[in-house]
Amino acid sequence: MVLRRPKAALAQAITAIPLDAASLASLEAVVDTIVPRDQDPGALDAGVPARILAHLSTHPEALSLYRAGLELLDRLAQQGGASSFGGLDARGRQRVLSSLASDPDNRRERGEQFFARARRDVLAFYWGSVVGQRVVGYRPPLSGYPEYADPPPGARTPQR
Repeated sequence: MVLRRPKAALAQAITAIPLDAASLASLEAVVDTIVPRDQDPGALDAGVPARILAHLSTHPEALSLYRAGLELLDRLAQQGGASSFGGLDARGRQRVLSSLASDPDNRRERGEQFFARARRDVLAFYWGSVVGQRVVGYRPPLSGYPEYADPPPGARTPQR
């Protein structure tokens, strides 16, 4: 009984969050800025921050980039008078993120890399989620993809 192994499910459930609370709040603000909630659910509704955190916990180089990028966002927001990136309104967050992507002097190369990576991750995790797929009406096939030569009943043949 002393040398009993923990259950695999329990061991997987206990995962350390790779970001501190301030960085986590900034990450959620970044995710919400890239795919905000409007008439459709946004990236926060799709659980994108949790998926990014899971990815970061297994990719140290990406974690390093996210930490540096989120720190830079907070610093830029503080220079603008906000307490943090998450403390900015939606327009302010968009302005700061856009400044990373369009820095003409290339002074913030790491920030540009972060923005490109974060944007790619948010969009991939959002559109790969059930929530994102529902937004565009995509229903993946339940039993694999059918043969192209065998269209489903009622499908129109392409016009030549």
